[in-house]
Parts: sequence; structure tokens; C-alpha cells
Amino acid sequence: MKNRYRMIFQHFGYIHSVPDIASVNKALSVLLNELDIYPIITTKGARHTYGSYLWHKGFDLGVIAKILGHRDISMLVEVYGHTLEEKIFEEFNQIRDIWKDCS
Repeated sequence: MKNRYRMIFQHFGYIHSVPDIASVNKALSVLLNELDIYPIITTKGARHTYGSYLWHKGFDLGVIAKILGHRDISMLVEVYGHTLEEKIFEEFNQIRDIWKDCS
């Protein structure tokens, strides 16, 4: 960080002493630009990407829900449901391969 105190948040975009989401996203954007990392994403995009990554790596939805701070998996099914068909296709292929090995 290129500022006097080497702090990410150095302005008044705070709510109850916590940076608001716009401030966090702005700081993230500046940091990603400085590091020449593209595309620039928001905290929401980073969170969604992380959840999708874990889901496609085969982690249990209950575990992902806990990591992301959800009470149960219902929100995950709603948010990541669009990837469900892809995951089902992948797992059907794995099952098919198991049956081929048995014959």
C-alpha cells in the first residue's frame, strides 16, 4: 500500500467503526489494480467464486455453508443451483466409469 500509514482503509467510509462494503470493494479494486490482477472483482464475487470452487472440488455442502456463515445448505442450493446440472453430469460420468471397471 502506498500511503503514509500503510493502511488499507484510511477514510471515513465506516459504519460503527467497521468499513462499509463500498469502502472494502474500493480498497480491493485499488489493490488488485496495483498488483495487476484482472478481472477486478468485488467481495461478493470473491465469496461466490470461493463457494463455487469448494463445491466443484467436492466439498460437502454442509461444510461450505458453515465456512460461508450460513445456517444450512438451503441458501447454497439457491445460489449455486445453476452449477448443479454440471456437477450431476460429472458425477454420472464417475458412476459410469465405476460400472465399466466392474464389468
